[in-house]
Amino acid sequence: MPRRFCTTGECSPTSIDDRTVKTNILSTFCFMVFLTSGLLVAVSEGFLSAAARRRLTNVFLLLVLFISFGAGLTQHNLWPFSSWPVLAYPGPASGNYSALPRIMGVDVDGNEYDIDYRAWQPLELEELLSWIRLHFARLDPAARDRVGAYLLGRSNLAREQAFSSAGLPYPNRWFGPLTAPTHMLHPAIWSRPESVPHKSFTELRIYEERWNPEERSRDPQKVARILVFDYRP
Repeated sequence: MPRRFCTTGECSPTSIDDRTVKTNILSTFCFMVFLTSGLLVAVSEGFLSAAARRRLTNVFLLLVLFISFGAGLTQHNLWPFSSWPVLAYPGPASGNYSALPRIMGVDVDGNEYDIDYRAWQPLELEELLSWIRLHFARLDPAARDRVGAYLLGRSNLAREQAFSSAGLPYPNRWFGPLTAPTHMLHPAIWSRPESVPHKSFTELRIYEERWNPEERSRDPQKVARILVFDYRP
């Protein structure tokens, strides 16, 4: 395995490239072992006894656990086994989470609706919410209204697409509903016509939400919400 850290004077671009190549080779090897052993388990039913197939399945599971633990303990990504360092941080158990933005569409009757994450393509929802959290408040009122108009237009366009025969497209048009989900596992809430709001959005609201994990585990509705932006054309 390549070294994890590089102190001043000990590393050169060539050594960093060498370690990257070694990590990629190891990742490829791990993936091929995972794929080959999984295929062997899948096709072994026709030529192995039940006991032998059970032993082969156990070997496959042990290999997967070994590679997964290796990626996690060394903090090296061995695709498709990931250390997920971006999300590896302790969450508060007794306090509130930091405020998280939430975008809602509002129809003419004042009903609020969540918006399908696919409405913001090619942006991912996490990218959009991070930008709102970090930069939106710094904009002047005219710029915030332009953002609101853009988001309202995108949400209504997505709503119309969801009602069409083709439906709202997935991020990968070739795989469609088989597209790998984002790491936050956002549901495709407008996948069926009956789940799509029947009236166009006439207003867009952005909230900041906070919650206590322990309280919300007992009551999912236990969320503190503050309206930070309300756009009406």
